[in-house]
Amino acid sequence: MNILYIVNSTNSLGGASKSFLTLLSGLGSCDANRFVITPDTGDLYQEVKRMGIPVKALSYRMNVYPDTKTLKDLLLFFPRLIARRVIERKAVRNIVAYCRENKIDLIHSNVSLLSCGLSAATELHIPHVLHIREYGDKDFGYRYYPTRRAFYRSVNVPHSYVIPITKGIQAYHHFYGDNCRQIYNGIEVNAGSGDSEFHGQKYFLYAGRIEPSKAPLQIVEAYSAFRERHPQSGFLLKMAGPVSDPNYMAAIQDYIKAHGLSEHVAYIGIRKDVSAIMRDAVATIVSSVFEGFGRCLPEAMMNDCLTVGRNTGGTKEQYDNGLAFCGQEIGLRYDTTEDLAKRMTEIYEAPIGHFEPMKAYAKEVVQQLYSKENYVKGVREFYQHILHL
Repeated sequence: MNILYIVNSTNSLGGASKSFLTLLSGLGSCDANRFVITPDTGDLYQEVKRMGIPVKALSYRMNVYPDTKTLKDLLLFFPRLIARRVIERKAVRNIVAYCRENKIDLIHSNVSLLSCGLSAATELHIPHVLHIREYGDKDFGYRYYPTRRAFYRSVNVPHSYVIPITKGIQAYHHFYGDNCRQIYNGIEVNAGSGDSEFHGQKYFLYAGRIEPSKAPLQIVEAYSAFRERHPQSGFLLKMAGPVSDPNYMAAIQDYIKAHGLSEHVAYIGIRKDVSAIMRDAVATIVSSVFEGFGRCLPEAMMNDCLTVGRNTGGTKEQYDNGLAFCGQEIGLRYDTTEDLAKRMTEIYEAPIGHFEPMKAYAKEVVQQLYSKENYVKGVREFYQHILHL
């Protein structure tokens, strides 16, 4: 079996990329001959190349409307839209040629916002799998081109299959039936070195992109309220991750300065030792407005770190799964900024060892429900089902 994977980004630290690499390495050459197409030659391209898997870089874009955030975006909206359609057509032609050259049996697109793989598979009359990792609008604010209804029509065709990563995403997109298989992401935590450079410090941690959809500003606001109530706590706030929205980052920095938090809140940039930093944190906070799955949450749990998460989307679903699985909460939920500040106080005032049972339950749930083995097995069996049909 020859499988072609098409990814939307070569940012190897992104959740979709991590899940893709987990799948790619888990399947192995004994399951299939794996081929990969990427939109450029960035980090993920190089990683796949190091794995000895054939990889090709082509130019293509996600099938969404261009941004309209600034005046420049508005002025360039139509030229960008036209350019995207031209790039899309060329990409489909190149993918079709690549598939014929390598006798591809199945195309697997790593996110739902890509359409070039499905178009190529339709032309070739071979199966296509669309990994639905996002709500699209509720989490990222994207608008499917040309319409959401057109997106659903394009997916509901013969030889088209979908893998929603959560029950919430499956229900939101109304994907059910024989062509759908809900499969949770697999979590594989790097061993890493023992302690982080912050060992010995007491700090809350945010690990994720700095952008409005992830809402790290809410954490800073809650932390400010927490410090007003407990100025002698000594608890710091550390923020790690790429800045994908510089204006939003500037707003966070302005808030930190205006509220006298410069010595207590630190942006520590993009880190490759996040596992170690999680292990030393008093809690990892997941503040996304509406997370698809929320990979950061189980990663923190696997690193024996207490988690605090907004009670929405994939974060809520993971907490609900934990509650159903072991009859105990596996993390601290919150709904509002004030709730989050209270959770910080709860952690600060808790006696030593108070949250150890919660962390143990959380780790057990991740190992049972989100293991790499379950993830790879689920996808492998779905491939076999598809090819049998």
